[in-house]
Amino acid sequence: MWIQFWKRTIARITHNGKPWNKKSSISLVYFLAFATVLILQSFTAKKRLLIEGAWSIVEVQMVNANGTHTSTFPKESLAIFSNRNYSFCWTSHFAGNHSWQIEDREKLDRFNQSIVNTGSFELKDSILTTNAIFAMHPMFTNGQAKFKCSFSGDTLVLKGLNVHSKGNIPHPVYANGAHFVNKLVKNQK
Repeated sequence: MWIQFWKRTIARITHNGKPWNKKSSISLVYFLAFATVLILQSFTAKKRLLIEGAWSIVEVQMVNANGTHTSTFPKESLAIFSNRNYSFCWTSHFAGNHSWQIEDREKLDRFNQSIVNTGSFELKDSILTTNAIFAMHPMFTNGQAKFKCSFSGDTLVLKGLNVHSKGNIPHPVYANGAHFVNKLVKNQK
């Protein structure tokens, strides 16, 4: 089948065995250039990661420098990636008191068990870079975080590479050789 295809193609380019002319040469050059581009593209084409949408954060791991880890399973969470903007919110706090009036101790507990930041993002190759314009922790406002993105089945895995404040001060976890891994599952419409 392929042999017949190439015979027909060459016959068309060479005008069925007639001598080469300028038109035949130009046709052959265009054909070879097109074939070369297709072949090169097949080797360089990468599957693009798609993270746009709303996600639930199902697990947050803190991986220590020695490889051990602890996991937190957020009770409430939402991560949104849309039009180069992101929002990342989660808490492991369980509010036992269902009232608008809560004690300062409970507010502090919730604050210490929550992450909230929002801003812009860029996904290049498999590296996600977030630039916070607002963060619950003031040190991260105007800070930056970088993650290596991958998928494990339908779970988006964000492995933290580094987190820095606006003044380029590293987050203490990363400064000590540890990192965070966030696991997200896309929300259904």
